[in-house]
Amino acid sequence: MRTAALRIPAFLLVASGIIFISLWLMTSPNFISNRSLLAVGSSIDIALIIPLIYFLFIRNSSFPKITVVPVFILSLIMAFQVIPDDYHATLNRIKMLVAPIELGVIGFLIYKVIQLNKNLSQTKGGLRNFPERMKAVLLDMKAKPVLANIASSECSLFYYTFAGWAKPQALASNEFSYYLESGYKSVFVLVLFLLPVETFVLHYWLMIISPTLAWILTGISIYSLFFIFGDRNAMRHRPIVLDQDSLSINIGIRWSFELPYHLIDKIELREGDAHSEKFVNLSSFGHGNVVISLREKLHVQGIYGIKKSTDKLVLSIDSEDKFFASLSKRITA
Repeated sequence: MRTAALRIPAFLLVASGIIFISLWLMTSPNFISNRSLLAVGSSIDIALIIPLIYFLFIRNSSFPKITVVPVFILSLIMAFQVIPDDYHATLNRIKMLVAPIELGVIGFLIYKVIQLNKNLSQTKGGLRNFPERMKAVLLDMKAKPVLANIASSECSLFYYTFAGWAKPQALASNEFSYYLESGYKSVFVLVLFLLPVETFVLHYWLMIISPTLAWILTGISIYSLFFIFGDRNAMRHRPIVLDQDSLSINIGIRWSFELPYHLIDKIELREGDAHSEKFVNLSSFGHGNVVISLREKLHVQGIYGIKKSTDKLVLSIDSEDKFFASLSKRITA
């Protein structure tokens, strides 16, 4: 497991070395006479050798092989940035050679999306359990768990951004919201106002220094807006539910897992104290108002399949007194 975790950092180190050397060869005055030949070699190194190295790093790991495609695309883009415009002949040939492969990959992805949509439409549920349905369908399609977690998280983000504006289903007696009283709404409005303004000002300023960096940061800001909207809409539609045997904890698109009642040791109506205790904070915002202590450590799953092990959880519940009474009855039954 530790070896697998080192694969990506090792690859990034090797790729960075190749790019750095190529950039040095293309800009150093010592190699002006051989620049045309060096450009051919550097083009092949960045556009083809880097993706090949990536494949060799991941071939015996759990990383999906399809990830070679975005690595190749990024490598090709990087090559066009590193190699001077007058020496793009080799890169243009590489683009022409891989065009059929790109079309094949696009066709394959379209086929998979159609198949995924068909399988998803056959499952029951709506806005409340979309992430779980999406992940289940991907696993049924033989996707690896790592890819299923990442893909279902990304799809859920955009799904709730665009489809989550519908009126939420009324809460049942065993369902609880967690974002109305935590201060999240105020922070949401503030960020929604500041982020576009900051993005515009920063983009305008960076365009003078580096247009590429300006567009990269603008893209990150736009993605952040999608995340904010998607997470907020998911909170509206995905309450915390007291099921028959477990507490179903869904916090927007951030967290989703089941907590069996028999693992709960104690419930307290108070804030989590980060200075004196270790816990996983599941609050939509702030320090929460409900602390749940567990009899043993539990692996809680978050966005992209990220897992944390803990024996104490902090939640922010809007009707905390009702939640405390209802949960207490279930863990003492």
